Formats: sequence, C-alpha cells, structure tokens
Amino acid sequence: MKQLQQGGQSEAANSWVGPGQNKPVSPGDLAKALGADQIEGLTSQSGLSRDELLNGLSQYLPKVIDHLTPDGRLPTEDELSGRL
Repeated sequence: MKQLQQGGQSEAANSWVGPGQNKPVSPGDLAKALGADQIEGLTSQSGLSRDELLNGLSQYLPKVIDHLTPDGRLPTEDELSGRL
C-alpha cells in the first residue's frame, strides 16, 4: 500500500481500503507505482510474464485489499495472518 501511495496511486489504493467503490488502476499505472525491480521480482517468483502479472494485479489487487480491510483500515500483522 505504501509503495502504491508513494507511487502516485494513493487515491485508488485508499479507495480499496475505505468504504465505497474501488477505483481501478491500470497495468501501466501499477507498473509506475511498483517500479521495475519490484515487478521483476514478482515475475520471477510467479513465473508470469510482465504483462500477465500487471494485468492480473490490476484486476485482482483492488479486490484482495478490499477483502483484507473490512474495517476500512489496514489490518495489523496478527489480523492479517488470520485473514489469509
């Protein structure tokens, strides 16, 4: 979340945590926010191509974060481990 917020996607990322509709994030905007090193690490860990990774993240990341933040705030580490 912090990386997305600092990477110019704070409005979208905050909408996923807070109540109301989740704002979309494009694969290109997500790539800018995450940076090349982070994307490279995720592609090597996942085995997905860069495009597959970014398309999937842009589609599912808002839903996952929304699901993990039902109280409208980021969970503590203990709360998060119980939700995964």
